[in-house]
Amino acid sequence: MKKFISISILAFMTVFLAVPAYAADGTQNAGIQGVITPQYTYVSTLTPGLEINSLGTATCVGIASAYDSSHTTKLTVELQKSGGWSTIKSWSASSTGASLARIEEDYYVVRGTYRVCATAKVYNVSGTLLESQSVYSDTVTY
Repeated sequence: MKKFISISILAFMTVFLAVPAYAADGTQNAGIQGVITPQYTYVSTLTPGLEINSLGTATCVGIASAYDSSHTTKLTVELQKSGGWSTIKSWSASSTGASLARIEEDYYVVRGTYRVCATAKVYNVSGTLLESQSVYSDTVTY
């Protein structure tokens, strides 16, 4: 009798207390999802970009800003070629506060694989470096 009651309770718990679990397989929308971006302490925005057209013109983009209105952001954009990811061209810009430091420059490239490295350095009013972050664009093959 005890065995029957134990099995009945176990069956009851299995059927009625089971909690379904679902895994996202990428084929269905699992809810509202956004792009995951890193969260920095002083850098508010840091975005690299690279496009190469059929003529070999590489358009290199970098955007950066700080959270605090009293801080200065120094942005460096480097165009790098694979095979050690050597920098073949770089540009700089700066901004104060939440205004964007923006670089968009063209450079002619030869056949190969390239990426852009955008580096933001945020300084306080005393000129002390508070944070330095770098992000890379996707690679582009020409």
